[in-house]
Parts: sequence; C-alpha cells; structure tokens
Amino acid sequence: MAETPYCPLLSINKEVPALCQEELCMWYVKQLKLCSATVLAYTNALNLQTPAKPTTTSTQQPATQTAKQSVNQPLTPQAKKEQPKINPFALDDLD
Repeated sequence: MAETPYCPLLSINKEVPALCQEELCMWYVKQLKLCSATVLAYTNALNLQTPAKPTTTSTQQPATQTAKQSVNQPLTPQAKKEQPKINPFALDDLD
C-alpha cells in the first residue's frame, strides 16, 4: 500500500504537514496520481538542469554612428535550432 503524500499547499505554515486529499483536490491529476504543484516543480527542476547557452560579452558601442559605419542585418529571420523539450508528465493518452 502506497503512502499518501503530503499536500504542499495545505501544509504551508503548519507545524504538522497535511495529507494530500487526492481526488477531492482540484490540483490533483488523477491520471498521474500526483499533485499538479509537484508536477510543475519537478518539470521546472528538470529545465534548470539543462545547460544554459553561454552569453557573450560585447564591448559597448556609442549610440551615434558615423556615415562610414553601417549595420548589416539579414532581411529574413534565421530559424534557431532548439532541441524539443520532453515533458515526462505528458498526458497524450487521455481518454
């Protein structure tokens, strides 16, 4: 028999953690048998673990440009190659 988890929302400012109300709670995801607050926290924790792209520091340029300086910008936006994020809590097979 699995233990009933503690509710992170009902346990705020309590000395004794409150038990999860499971299917009686609006935040409970029945298909996952988890609290949606827990799912959000876990998903965000996974996103924090992905390596961030390093930011490059550039020298500051003066706001005014002379006639010799020009800015070359592409006319069409280039597609960025990003890896698709995998959500372990995807509910694709719901009835």
